[in-house]
Amino acid sequence: MSAKRSHRPTRACVVWLALAPAACVSAGDQGVRGRYQHAEPEAAPAPAPLLLSAHVSRFGVEPVVAEAAPPAEVDTTDEADGADTTPTVRVSGPPRMLEGSEISEDRIVLVFGAQLDPLTIDPRNFAILRGDGHRVRPTRAFLAPADEGDENRSLTLTGNFGGPETPPVAIHVIGELYSEAGAPLSGLDAEITGPSEPDRAVAAESLEPSPSRCPAARQVIRTYWTDTLTEVGDSDLAQVELYLADGRVITPSGFDDQAQRVGDDAGGPAVGRADDNVLDLCVDADQAVVRVRFAAGLFADPNAVPTAAADLALVPPAG
Repeated sequence: MSAKRSHRPTRACVVWLALAPAACVSAGDQGVRGRYQHAEPEAAPAPAPLLLSAHVSRFGVEPVVAEAAPPAEVDTTDEADGADTTPTVRVSGPPRMLEGSEISEDRIVLVFGAQLDPLTIDPRNFAILRGDGHRVRPTRAFLAPADEGDENRSLTLTGNFGGPETPPVAIHVIGELYSEAGAPLSGLDAEITGPSEPDRAVAAESLEPSPSRCPAARQVIRTYWTDTLTEVGDSDLAQVELYLADGRVITPSGFDDQAQRVGDDAGGPAVGRADDNVLDLCVDADQAVVRVRFAAGLFADPNAVPTAAADLALVPPAG
């Protein structure tokens, strides 16, 4: 009696038949892209924040004390009049301490290429190299000279940084300082310029007008300088050139963000040099500004040193 042959497919065959259609569908959907790996194009990296400038705004004043002159030098010719004729001489006091009074401390102004996160500002984040090779740290760090809410790119450091004899020459960001966007700024460094070096523009950006910033203008060009600007007046507008995207060259219609102007009355919003290191240029043109130029000697810094010439390129706004 012959054995009956089974017509049922084997288990392996059933599994293969069940998977085959799915495999075909999957391969058909993926095509060539599914068989080979293709790297997706990477987005262009954001420009790294920069430390644009470091400038000694002023050196502190050494303490001076008055001492009586030696007895041999005392002049008593007027003793009969009852006047105190004991002469005094002024001599230098003890060396400045690391942390002194406002007038005795040196001041360095930093300008960054991005807005700073105020919560990460700490004097321990900075190391300063002096000309004699010594390294020191500031005693204070704060947003200044420009300290308005949308001007957080300038930082002032105070401390004993060496004085004119051993001036500071370089600064390094060694701590956890961050930009407003969260980018780490540790590792940035810059050479330090002295107070005799002229103030100069180091950055320019395009902004929209606002009720408090060039309200009647069509656009605003904000410029950042290495130190506080003084001697700004409307007569200087003709020596500022704005290059537009269509090839025209115009001048600003006005300055903004300055508390004191040349020619203002004494009873104006500020007396003397009470400004900062930001200068806004009001522009009456719709075409984007692509470059701005300042003539040499146009303004002055707090030490009355005339400003340097500047030529800054701007990136046209998107759209």
